[in-house]
Amino acid sequence: MVALLIPGGGWATAATVQAMPDVRLAISESAAPGTVTVRGCEYRNYSNSSRRTRFCYGTFVYDATGEAVQVSAHRKADPGDVYAARITPEGDKAGLRDVRGVLAHLVTAFGGLIMLGLALMVLVFFARVNTLWPFMSAAGAVAVVGVVGMVVGSIASNT
Repeated sequence: MVALLIPGGGWATAATVQAMPDVRLAISESAAPGTVTVRGCEYRNYSNSSRRTRFCYGTFVYDATGEAVQVSAHRKADPGDVYAARITPEGDKAGLRDVRGVLAHLVTAFGGLIMLGLALMVLVFFARVNTLWPFMSAAGAVAVVGVVGMVVGSIASNT
């Protein structure tokens, strides 16, 4: 039964670790704010594999100076989209900023919370000890937080 918890916890942890650079960029006060106009998107092979990933590029305009630079844009954006963003210190990538950026990048981590909550519910359901039943509501709450976070993050990343 404990083996059910490993995929959910692993998924949530791995997804959170992978999303952290983008989350830090979204909330960083040291990253310069501005707007991105997406010019185009294309599919490329990802790191010497047959898996194809969508890459978008656009023009970032600094709020403070009005200077424009070419950057890689949010991968779920469409050509012609304009969104508020922050640029990395290297000046090569612009990510969504503020709460919208945080939620958009944590969608996969919220998926891990759903798996973790469901695994906990299965563990409590099949446990031989009846004293674990009060934990069923906590496990359900973890799954509900995952569902709500996934829905809100999906909406945030596509608007």
